[in-house]
Amino acid sequence: MAPPANIVFQLETNPDERTIEAAAQLFIDLCKDGRPDLALSMAVGTLRPLARVSGELYTAKDEHGELVGFAAWTPPGRSSFDTPEQSEMGIGDFLSQLDDEGKSFQTYLFKEELPKFADRSLGMQNGERSCYWCWFAMVREDYQRKGVCRALFDMVHEKAKSTGATMALITNTRENVGCQVAKYERLGLKKRGEQLFRSPWIDWVYYCVARETNGE
Repeated sequence: MAPPANIVFQLETNPDERTIEAAAQLFIDLCKDGRPDLALSMAVGTLRPLARVSGELYTAKDEHGELVGFAAWTPPGRSSFDTPEQSEMGIGDFLSQLDDEGKSFQTYLFKEELPKFADRSLGMQNGERSCYWCWFAMVREDYQRKGVCRALFDMVHEKAKSTGATMALITNTRENVGCQVAKYERLGLKKRGEQLFRSPWIDWVYYCVARETNGE
């Protein structure tokens, strides 16, 4: 399906703060889960270094310049927080709002368990850094199922295919944004792993999906 004609897709080479904040707010609007204040702080603190330092921010905007969708990726060899500069671009504000138990769990999950899960699922070491890795993929509700997400992914696919890089991401059952395995399968990715994760507050399932571009 071709996306609506009024939508402009682009790689934001130097995104302004308005675009980053709009992307973070879209993430909050779609997730509808947990504490919005913490989620917004986390989203801005993650998106800012991705968009400006280590990654690539792809956007879909309407004729008025309003953001209707976006995807944030890191190319092979990079990560969301691989320099001291990135860690000082907002994620500290999020962590400062957590108690000690929350901080410990965030470190455990995102620096230990999820990377191990990705490596096992993909059958490679340093899977996140070895792939074109998707951190966010969000489309406003009134533009879902209209080809917007596919167009955003196709932009990255062309770049990944040029080097034979694998496209990959992790999603979970607590994301109330339509980001389920079936959605990614329609975009050409396949499920590579599934694991139950437990926390002091709730349990949920993570899925790893990927697309091999080498040979396509």
